[in-house]
Amino acid sequence: MIGTDSTYPPFESIDPATNQIVGFDPDLMAEMAKLINIKPEFKTTSFDTIFEALASKQFDAVMSAVTITDERKQKVDFTDPYVSIGQRVVALKGNDKIKSYEDLKTNNFQVGVQRGTTGEQAALTTAGVPDANVKRYDDIASAFADLKNNAIDAIVADGPTVANYTGQPEYQDAVALVGDAFTTEDYGIAVQKGDTELLNGFNAALAQLKQNGKIDELKRKYDIKE
Repeated sequence: MIGTDSTYPPFESIDPATNQIVGFDPDLMAEMAKLINIKPEFKTTSFDTIFEALASKQFDAVMSAVTITDERKQKVDFTDPYVSIGQRVVALKGNDKIKSYEDLKTNNFQVGVQRGTTGEQAALTTAGVPDANVKRYDDIASAFADLKNNAIDAIVADGPTVANYTGQPEYQDAVALVGDAFTTEDYGIAVQKGDTELLNGFNAALAQLKQNGKIDELKRKYDIKE
């Protein structure tokens, strides 16, 4: 069983036609499964508690656009990286007071983030947004709805995901990416501490899929730019 927060396109989301979890991560895991002879099943869960759920053996692995961090390594083990991304800022179109992440700490701006993510940490530390001005959401979709409705001033989240949202018909005329990525992060698959068999299998599969170009093919399919 693989835990994932299925509100984070293009990496994972729910296909409304089939009610299945789809995206870059499920596609990549499907390719990995062919190589190491496993039958993965994704299950939606809250990102805020996803690592605790893995550590308590509710899942065998977590694949959910997860950034590898030293803090998370204390709870779980990570595979080698498979995608590199950066945090980006999204604001309402026409908001000329927000031109980069450095502007977020000024003018009492309210900044939306997904709870428990590196986007939350980047907003607080790198961007310097006061904690009182950070609005935390259980999923990034709710943050985008609030931004469109002018309930917050900006969002900080992973670059490929905010690019996906800003390109959706519901948002493309209302919000826009601002500035460049202001962090560099690597995604990995998390497994339970000490599960070297699964970890080694995942790493072997990832190495082969990097070598044969399949990961690059999936990046093109989902328009993931690093």
